[in-house]
Amino acid sequence: MTLNDAYLVSQIAAAILVAPTLLYLALQVRQNTKQLKAAARYQFVEATGQINAVMAGDKSAASVFRRGISDYASLDEDERWQFLVFIGQHMQIHSVMFELYEDGLLPETQWHNVRKDILTIVRSDGGKRIWEEYGRTGLDPEFVAYVERARASAEATYDMTKI
Repeated sequence: MTLNDAYLVSQIAAAILVAPTLLYLALQVRQNTKQLKAAARYQFVEATGQINAVMAGDKSAASVFRRGISDYASLDEDERWQFLVFIGQHMQIHSVMFELYEDGLLPETQWHNVRKDILTIVRSDGGKRIWEEYGRTGLDPEFVAYVERARASAEATYDMTKI
């Protein structure tokens, strides 16, 4: 066997071994994508659970939120600040969820709930004020554009004031 023959055999062997390597890498990427999607779903559940636990565990916080949503003017100065922080936290979480959704890591089934929450908040009395005064300037421009399009749509949402 000449040196040239050995070279050709090594090239053939390398070409044959590339296919299983590429298959292995493709499977690893697919598994990693599944793990990222699972982490995004868990992040959604964890973030919304923590923020909702504040209201569920504190009657005064629930009162501020309820009145802020339906009658923002009825809040005193401290309650308005409390409402601003609460809505701001919601919007930051929603902005991150939007990025995950746009990246294909958050499924439509979970994004549907986020979108409805966003619409509910920005169409409410207090949420609309917070959005117009702070949200438009304090959040990612792509998310702001998405919310503005959603606000202008005729999409129905739920009414938190009828509880």
